[in-house]
Amino acid sequence: MKEDELNRFRQNLETLAEELENSLNSGKDLTAVVSLDDPIGRLSRVDALQSQEISLGLKASIRRRLEMVRRALDSISKGTYGVCVACKEPIAEARLEAIPETPLCVECSA
Repeated sequence: MKEDELNRFRQNLETLAEELENSLNSGKDLTAVVSLDDPIGRLSRVDALQSQEISLGLKASIRRRLEMVRRALDSISKGTYGVCVACKEPIAEARLEAIPETPLCVECSA
């Protein structure tokens, strides 16, 4: 991969990492413990618990993606970015454009 393309991907990944970190840091109220002692009503409590579960799942998904982005940035510094970790073949640039943190080519991801 050419140096200018690599720099563009690095910049995109760094921006994505920053956005994901901001997402993790925002909305902390949504994952706060729902107190069973608050007199908010049974249905409101169930709704609050469901919202909390959804928020926790979303945060877990964001953490996993952030970890993949960090690994992709690490692979850039090691000179292995854009190479499938399974088959060691180059990952198509179109795939990297769509999912810049992907460690797998299309064939190996299926």
